[in-house]
Amino acid sequence: MKRGLLRSLLKHRESLGTRMVLATLAFCLIFTLLAVAAQTWSAWRTRHAAMQAEIELIAQVYQSTLRKAVWDMDREAIQAHLSSAASVQSIGHAELTLGASGNHTERLEFTRPGWTGPGRAPQRQVPLIYQAYAGGRQEVVGELLLAGDERQLWASLREAVRAIVLTQLVQSLLLAGFIMLMFSRLVTVHVRRIAMHLARMRPEELGERLSLARRAGRSDELTMLVSGINHLQDRLSEYLQQKRRYEEELATHRDRLAELVRERTAELSSANQALGKSADVLREVGNVGMELTTSLDMHAICVALHQHQRRLLPLDGFGVAMLAPSGDRLDFVYYVEDEMLAPPSSLMLTDLRWLTVRTFLSEAEMMVADEQESSQSPTPEGVVAQAPMRSVTLWPLVANGKRIGVVISQSHQAMAYQARELEILRSTVAYAAIALANASAYAAVEAARGEAAHALEELRQAQGQLVQSEKMAALGQLVAGVAHEINTPIAAVKSSGRNIADALRHTLEHLPTVLQLLDGPQRDCFSRLIGQVLEPAALLSSSEERRLTRLLAAQLEAAGVAEARHKAGLLVQMRAQQRLDDYLPLLMHAQSRLILDTAHSTATIASNTENINLAVDRVAKIIFALKSYSRFDRDAEFAEADLRDGIETVLTIYQSKLRGGIELQREYGEVPPVWCLPDELNQVWTNLIHNALQAMQYKGRLRIALTRQGEEALVSISDSGPGIPPELMKRIFEPFFTTKPAGEGSGLGLDIVSKIVAKHHGRIEVRSEPGMGSCFTVFLPLGQA
Repeated sequence: MKRGLLRSLLKHRESLGTRMVLATLAFCLIFTLLAVAAQTWSAWRTRHAAMQAEIELIAQVYQSTLRKAVWDMDREAIQAHLSSAASVQSIGHAELTLGASGNHTERLEFTRPGWTGPGRAPQRQVPLIYQAYAGGRQEVVGELLLAGDERQLWASLREAVRAIVLTQLVQSLLLAGFIMLMFSRLVTVHVRRIAMHLARMRPEELGERLSLARRAGRSDELTMLVSGINHLQDRLSEYLQQKRRYEEELATHRDRLAELVRERTAELSSANQALGKSADVLREVGNVGMELTTSLDMHAICVALHQHQRRLLPLDGFGVAMLAPSGDRLDFVYYVEDEMLAPPSSLMLTDLRWLTVRTFLSEAEMMVADEQESSQSPTPEGVVAQAPMRSVTLWPLVANGKRIGVVISQSHQAMAYQARELEILRSTVAYAAIALANASAYAAVEAARGEAAHALEELRQAQGQLVQSEKMAALGQLVAGVAHEINTPIAAVKSSGRNIADALRHTLEHLPTVLQLLDGPQRDCFSRLIGQVLEPAALLSSSEERRLTRLLAAQLEAAGVAEARHKAGLLVQMRAQQRLDDYLPLLMHAQSRLILDTAHSTATIASNTENINLAVDRVAKIIFALKSYSRFDRDAEFAEADLRDGIETVLTIYQSKLRGGIELQREYGEVPPVWCLPDELNQVWTNLIHNALQAMQYKGRLRIALTRQGEEALVSISDSGPGIPPELMKRIFEPFFTTKPAGEGSGLGLDIVSKIVAKHHGRIEVRSEPGMGSCFTVFLPLGQA
């Protein structure tokens, strides 16, 4: 039965009653579990307290009776006390210790079978103190230990739990049954009644009101639900009645619509027949539009329009007049009358004798003229009228809301252009206006393209000239420094030449004598001393040279060499101070002064020759940099170039500006050649380096870095100047914008830089902080752009 009830509940678990039953049972189950847990805990504490009280009572009784028996060593009384304790069910273990602590003791005990320890049961340990006589000393004669039996606690708890569970189950089931009974009587019955009423509701039964068998006067949710359902039935009944009225009216309108459709169908049939007759004409008009709008030749458009109109219309004269670019006249671009082509002519807009002019100036869509009006209008030059034109139509050409010309169609027939012909003219003229406007625009674009190409070439030449001018202006500012850079090595060559001449004269005079004074080993030592000058060595400052001379002089004096100061100076100049022991044979020679002076003169020739070579290389490098910098090929083509070479060329030009107080830092990474215009990029480096030096007033740190980032080469030029104010950052690339005093800058440097970088499909970025300096970074693509 229980399984059948459970299956029924699961089958109907979606019903309201089933959900209520399941919810009630769940509540009762939770309530029962909580109540059993609370009462079980209370029963445990009650039984634990009772056992503890019982053990305490036994301990109090034994404390007064057992201590006398222990004092008298009355073993029968002691055994009787232990047997009495064993008869108490709650005692699991009793232990009696005879004698004071530390003396000879004897232990008597009792343990109930199965007892393993007190566990959660209480226990009591009582000392036995006996006073032999009043006022005598109290002595501890033993100790009694009473331990409860935990099994008795659990046994009594199980009995209590059974009673508690049974009582709570009965209470919960009674509560659940009462709740379900009340819900069924007060809710479920009425809900089922409402559901059955809604299930059998039909349009014809909407008048049947819903009512529940319950006491009148109640105002609860069920009453509101019944009221809502009855109200809904009333609204549905009204809606259905209104729907029937609408359907009757719709049927009436449908019949009327069918009659109108038949009438309209007959009218459309007649119109289709008329339209069919015009199909060929419309096809021809479409061909006209297609042919006209696909051409950009004005003369070809006029010829095609003339031919199409002649096929569709009675046509003996045709002309097209277009508004001149000056806007003060109409130009006949095409005019034919009786197969006679007129030469181009013009009509001033102030000459109102012409029908063409009046049509262009009027606001009318078209103008129709008869023989009389046509005869009063002049005939274009070069045309001889063979017969009067009895029908003339003039149509303004309108494109984008503006009149651009007039189309003239003429016939020797009277009344030649009726409604059909006018419609054809209207359509063909509209196509002609679009085609002629496009042709005019194309002609204007072609003319503008030619002018733009010419202007672009002039602009390219002007930009090239501007770049060259800027380069020459920058070079002009460096002429003095470059001249100084050239004069310095030339002066070094001149000075070295004089030194060589003096040394050569001394050497030629004394060298034979010296060679006669020296034996074989001494000659080898003499050759090594001269060759010491040609070995690479770091240049010595004046202070370092004096210091080394003093040290070497002291060593020579210690070795007993005469004229130690003079000889030490010669050895230091010949870079022989590190190998003093090798040259001691020459220093100790009787003619050591002559030998050292001759060796110094010979070494001077070699060292000054090396100085001349270095100076010539320096001048050649400066001249090469000047030639590379000043060269500008306007027709140069892109080519691969190493960015380092261009940067070093510019630095060579600015060498004199860098020596004053500039700390130059080069940070060149591995970057492949870049596809570029080397001369123009040299102008970029020139302008950026020049600006950096001026910003620092030629005192500070200039850092030039060349790195690679992905597929781009990065050139960064940084300075330690005052930086660029934030309000000027957006304007630094504007043409003619400069913060320099008048006469010191054109304001075109950074504008030229940005244009050259853009020409190379690159970009330039600027970072600047006031007081911290600025950094310009140029990004150039690697490979061909």
